Amino acid sequence: MILIADSGSTKTDWELLSTSGNYSFQTMGINPFYMTDEEIRAELINNVVPQLKNMPDILYFYGAGLVKEQKLRMEQILSESFQNIHTEAEGDLLAAARALCGNKRGIACIMGTGANSCLYDGEKIIDNIPPLGFIQGDEGSGAVLGKKLITMYLKRELPENIAGDFHDEFGLDTADILKKVYKEAFPNRFLANFAKFINKHLENELIYRMVYDSFKEFLTRNVFKYTNYKELDIHFVGSVAFYFKDVLIKIADEDGLKIGRIIKSPMDGLIKFHSQ
Repeated sequence: MILIADSGSTKTDWELLSTSGNYSFQTMGINPFYMTDEEIRAELINNVVPQLKNMPDILYFYGAGLVKEQKLRMEQILSESFQNIHTEAEGDLLAAARALCGNKRGIACIMGTGANSCLYDGEKIIDNIPPLGFIQGDEGSGAVLGKKLITMYLKRELPENIAGDFHDEFGLDTADILKKVYKEAFPNRFLANFAKFINKHLENELIYRMVYDSFKEFLTRNVFKYTNYKELDIHFVGSVAFYFKDVLIKIADEDGLKIGRIIKSPMDGLIKFHSQ
């Protein structure tokens, strides 16, 4: 049996593959950049292991931003939490590439709570422009869109009706927002939660332009840096890409890009990849 985990900052999707049928469930996001070893171990032992009907033989864990030291650290924690099984930890970027491109060459992009991209040769990632997180980068991500929205709200740049809707829906003042962004855990999750509100008001010219410019910036600062990017299929995974796909497609048409798949979650693609 194979257990696959696709973990972002917000949630983790789990899929247990067996000959008798697949079993799926969901837990909170596991991000080693924001969580201690003890917190991760407790989440696995208390909320994941009890949901498994049978223990797997192999666990493939894909996590947000897992590279080098963090991969080794995560594999150690997994081995301690799931004893006597083979465990592998990889970054969510490889998960996206495998789910979107399979065994074909292409450009795989993540646009969810965070954002990232890579050039994939059909087996491995051969180039990656560093995303840098929502403070310095992550252009086009839910966190960055949320950051832009609340800045416009607090600076009184939103149209009066949208500002009123924001106040009625969230009831947040300046002190509340600053506390959640600078003092509390997972500010990226907090900011990304405003993506649904942005989508609801996408018909507004100012809001649309904000989204359009953010996506354009993502492509310009990341995708356009890859060799022969106009000759390759550019794929996207993540809730932001999925729900704002019309904006992405419009920009792609204007720039002569080849858009491939745009999916909400990589899990179906990962199931297909590992089933092979």
